[in-house]
Amino acid sequence: MKRTPGDTLRRGNLADAAGGFPARATVVLYACVPPGLNQDRVLARLREHAEARDWVVVGEALDLTSTETPLEHRPNWADAWAYIMTGQATGIVTTFRACTQTSSSQALMKRLHEQHAFLSEESPTGAGTR
Repeated sequence: MKRTPGDTLRRGNLADAAGGFPARATVVLYACVPPGLNQDRVLARLREHAEARDWVVVGEALDLTSTETPLEHRPNWADAWAYIMTGQATGIVTTFRACTQTSSSQALMKRLHEQHAFLSEESPTGAGTR
């Protein structure tokens, strides 16, 4: 059965409402990659995660350090956060535990909420979203 443009739009709006995210959300990819991991593979996985949800990737930020490092001590986290603060992105797509395993995870979620932004985590197996 061929869908009309109206059908396509209606189905897209329903999917957006059910998913809880705005249509064509703009996101920044952020990865905190410990030494020894393939950073290109990590970023490719994050990009796939975003594109599978029809989000527009507007930037990338990558820190080559342990995920135990606090956010404020990760030099490129500020770059990722700048996308949110300037309105260029409405969400951050990150690796599993890259942001939430730090002591500042509650503060991060509060700051995201204040900016009307979201965090989506791509799990190590590629199966999870938060």
